[in-house]
Amino acid sequence: MTGVNRRMGWLSWLAGAMVWTGAAAHAQAMPPPKSSASAVAPGQSMLVLDASGSMWGQISGRPKIEIARDAVDRMLASWPQGQQLGLMAYGHRSKGDCADIELLRPPGPVDRPSLMQAVRSLQPKGMTPISASVRLAAEQLKYSERKATVVLVSDGEETCQADPCAVGRQLEQLGVDFTAHVIGFDIAKGSKAEQQLRCLASSTGGRYLDARDAASLNDALRSVSQAQPAPKVNVTDGREWLPDTMLWWEAGTQIEGGAHARESELGVQPLTLKQTARDCQAMCMRHPACGAWVYNPTGSYFIDHPRCDLKGTSGALRAEKTEPGEGWVSGVKPGARIMYQPVPAQ
Repeated sequence: MTGVNRRMGWLSWLAGAMVWTGAAAHAQAMPPPKSSASAVAPGQSMLVLDASGSMWGQISGRPKIEIARDAVDRMLASWPQGQQLGLMAYGHRSKGDCADIELLRPPGPVDRPSLMQAVRSLQPKGMTPISASVRLAAEQLKYSERKATVVLVSDGEETCQADPCAVGRQLEQLGVDFTAHVIGFDIAKGSKAEQQLRCLASSTGGRYLDARDAASLNDALRSVSQAQPAPKVNVTDGREWLPDTMLWWEAGTQIEGGAHARESELGVQPLTLKQTARDCQAMCMRHPACGAWVYNPTGSYFIDHPRCDLKGTSGALRAEKTEPGEGWVSGVKPGARIMYQPVPAQ
């Protein structure tokens, strides 16, 4: 079963099985989302393809760029009628050039033959300027004026001295309704690349989907192309102390009476080397809007000090196990209005 199918499966289970906790039933509703469909102009989308040199790597004897071309063709065949789409790529014209980003087709009605002609012309060569590409795509979509969605397919980490996570947060803050869905293609689990791409998606309320082969890449692109408005479901209890565990927003999900998950990031607080996960938990307990917390140990995300990631409420959190001994700890505040999906039993 692909990562996409697993995720859709548990969300379906979650919607049918969630119940209100006693404390949550009396909690105050969160503020409404910062925008609604009626308040913004019709949106456009931009597909951003990684054409860096690593896309010549092979999966089951086929270059990844060939697999990506076929997957894009299938996605275009089922692209929603009336939804405008543009195409951008990076790393396909020169080596070692972080400015090698090209708008291949501006946003407009889907012209499948024209788009595929551009996709088939890509010859992977160079760097991976993820941050600059996503920012440029957002600007082409006029993200500060209307709803804008970027779909990024990447097989590696940022290689141009920028932070995709920070860019995502900035675009989310400045945009009317900006979302980045990210597909990690042949990305190692727990790698810096996965952390960057997950954070880019979650910071904008988008989905991160893992694709390991041709079939799962097809599924991932089809899933984001047919994405529907965030479903609303109820909430359940989480656990207060979760050793060797990270909590991720399951983006695109909203609880009854709550804001979108993208409204719920309270920020990452730096900690001293002497502070521990208990200090992070205490920060969340003191913060009136905090619903969950994640202690990031020294060495995670290549940092030289621990951090405390405070999360608000209204969204779905998914627990993911880390390697024992790394030092990750997470927790959910008692009574918080959060959906929580525990680590599946092995």
